[in-house]
Amino acid sequence: MSDQKYPYVNHMNILYDSLQLIDVPSLVEQCTDQWYNQTLCQVNDSVVRLGILHGEYHWHKRQ
Repeated sequence: MSDQKYPYVNHMNILYDSLQLIDVPSLVEQCTDQWYNQTLCQVNDSVVRLGILHGEYHWHKRQ
């Protein structure tokens, strides 16, 4: 899912099962998107997400 003004890529699907090993450096290396967000796994009632940002992220821009 991408916003037309900003090239966000958000993946809400859960990639890994509980207690499955996650190779985060490999996921980062494979990323080709400027702003990328992926749900990795679920822990109880929460999810663990990976966010990769290249460059300035407009929500955190100094005014």
